[in-house]
Amino acid sequence: MYGSRYSLRVKQVGVRAVATMSLAIVLLIVVPVSNLPMSPCSAATMKEPVGEDTDFTQFSLEELKDVVIVSVSKKPEMVSGAAAAVYVISQDQIRRSGVTSIPEALRLAPGVHVARISATEWAINIRGLNGQFAQNLLVLIDGRSVYTPVFSGVFWDVQDTVLEDIDRIEVIRGPGASVWGANAVNGVINIITKSAKDTQGGEVVALAGSEEQQGSLRYGGQVGKGALYRVYGKFFNRADLDDVELNLEIEPDIPTDAQSSDNWRSGRGGFKVDILPGSGFSEDSPDAVTVQGEAYLNRYDKEFERRSTILPSASFTQDNGDNTSAAQGWHLLTRWKHDFSKNSETVLQAYYDHTQKDYDPGSGDVNTADLDFQHRLNFSSRHEVVWGLNYRHIADEFDQSPNVQMNPSHQNQNLWGAFVQDEIQILPDKLDLIVGSKFEYNEFTRLEIQPTLRGIYSPLEQLSIWSAISRAVRVPSRLEFDGQTKNVIVLPGEGEDEVVEVITEGNSDLASEDLTAYEIGFRYMPFPFLQFDTALFYNDYSNLIVRELIDVDEETNQYFLGYANDASGEAYGLELTADWKVNERWLLRASYSYLHTHIDQNKIEDQELDAIISEDSNPQNLFSVQSNLDVTPTVDFDLWFRFVGRLPEREISSYSVLDARIAWRPIQHLELSLVGQNLLEEGHSEFSTLEVQRSVYGKIDWQF
Repeated sequence: MYGSRYSLRVKQVGVRAVATMSLAIVLLIVVPVSNLPMSPCSAATMKEPVGEDTDFTQFSLEELKDVVIVSVSKKPEMVSGAAAAVYVISQDQIRRSGVTSIPEALRLAPGVHVARISATEWAINIRGLNGQFAQNLLVLIDGRSVYTPVFSGVFWDVQDTVLEDIDRIEVIRGPGASVWGANAVNGVINIITKSAKDTQGGEVVALAGSEEQQGSLRYGGQVGKGALYRVYGKFFNRADLDDVELNLEIEPDIPTDAQSSDNWRSGRGGFKVDILPGSGFSEDSPDAVTVQGEAYLNRYDKEFERRSTILPSASFTQDNGDNTSAAQGWHLLTRWKHDFSKNSETVLQAYYDHTQKDYDPGSGDVNTADLDFQHRLNFSSRHEVVWGLNYRHIADEFDQSPNVQMNPSHQNQNLWGAFVQDEIQILPDKLDLIVGSKFEYNEFTRLEIQPTLRGIYSPLEQLSIWSAISRAVRVPSRLEFDGQTKNVIVLPGEGEDEVVEVITEGNSDLASEDLTAYEIGFRYMPFPFLQFDTALFYNDYSNLIVRELIDVDEETNQYFLGYANDASGEAYGLELTADWKVNERWLLRASYSYLHTHIDQNKIEDQELDAIISEDSNPQNLFSVQSNLDVTPTVDFDLWFRFVGRLPEREISSYSVLDARIAWRPIQHLELSLVGQNLLEEGHSEFSTLEVQRSVYGKIDWQF
């Protein structure tokens, strides 16, 4: 995505100075305001905070700011006290937005660019250039990483679950590498499902509309006086997208920038078991155990699949004659929590993940075993340390093909890591300082050290100011080290188009991409019905990995490319959210994000080829307004307007979207809803020539 040294050092020094001074201001501003009222943001004043088992729909804005999260520091803390740009997407937001997939739900968070590429693919990123694989965005589900180091990214088509069972999605904008490790560069997304206790009884959901059909069944119960459990199953069928430039009748043998898929079908089933004090353990037991697992199968019956571009870290090519592909996998996770005392607790987590996926036309298996231990220790009410150890083993095996090759085709990787984070209250209930680092060893780039320094100051009950300086790295993917891809592309010419073959070779001498990030933000609630959350950031990237032209064979029309740490860049911007509870029945949420990115790299002399390869892009402006209105106690009316700026590198115009939802609960535990999406236009492109169409669906949600 990004690459080596950036030339405008004067500008960097200035921004660094501003960021450093902002942290100093947080520390020095203490003296004049030390006698102001106490803030509820510190750990010492966390009185029955809103936790993960809570109904978000009934709370005021004051109560919502005290929602407890775990993704920033790997320990429970309130949103209002987190020294990071964090946003929580609640179950109520997901339900009232009308979204039908996890990628669509991520549009609810500020600063997250979500773009539909095809019927089965999304480009999702935070604070950086976006592509099909956001290489520097770490994604977790219940603390289990779904980021694949083989291609450096997330396969969003296989990340799914029953949406009604999601408790919340914690979105951290900015580095999280000091606790989560490599690849948590631009952000961390942690999707957290409900406990088995909160999913007792049954729930049936059926959805049908112009673009998709979906159904799920979940049932939760209790085994004797012991464990609480839930089991679930889900199925969906999604339609294809229309291409505005495709003309297969005129040039049926020439690959285009078109991709479509109809009858994308997916089925999955899983379970979760919680053994908690009072349900399996005694009331005063210091232990709690969770076991959960899932298996899935995706089938893609492709009408056609042709591409004119090569992706930065994936290997897709033109149609190979087989119109069916699949993805399947399963995972099993167990977590044991033990409390030594109210000031000391440990968590031991282990999981195994198996994924088998067709990579058009190749296929491969990836197996991951992960063991993670952490310990939280309160030395006093003003001093808390969290530390941990982890080990991960990754084994992959790929089928070789004329278009995609891995050398070797099978490889084992081992990763060891340790982290420590120390939080000290400099001024009780007002000023906290957090310092920590992740120490990680991988077999590609060896030892990586990723520190952070954070501070949060709360001079008023209604105001908190935070600032951070962090380092994070992105480890090169297996494909960038050991892979070879061949792609047939079309270069438009003045007369006839020219068909060429592009061969990209891996580079085993690559180093990690490097980020130094500077952040500052504040949260302010001037009135009980109005709150603001603002973050400003500057990201300084070096050693970014880009493709460079090595050779050209004019006789065979072949271009030979390679990967190199030969680019650098910057990204800076701001993110602003505002929540306004107009009255007891009407809530408005608005967000605006501005992002500027610049990459300095050696350009490929052939401008047409360079333009095709440099396909990652981001909109400078994102704007969103959500309106949730309770018309009556049994009728909801929700609107969601979004504006997304243009993507100049991909020649995608800006677009506006309006979604509407109306829901009715005729009896208790039964909800009927009607949702219209993309109502302002018939269709629009988001990241490719494929268009996202206007759609309507109806939904039945019955709990029993």
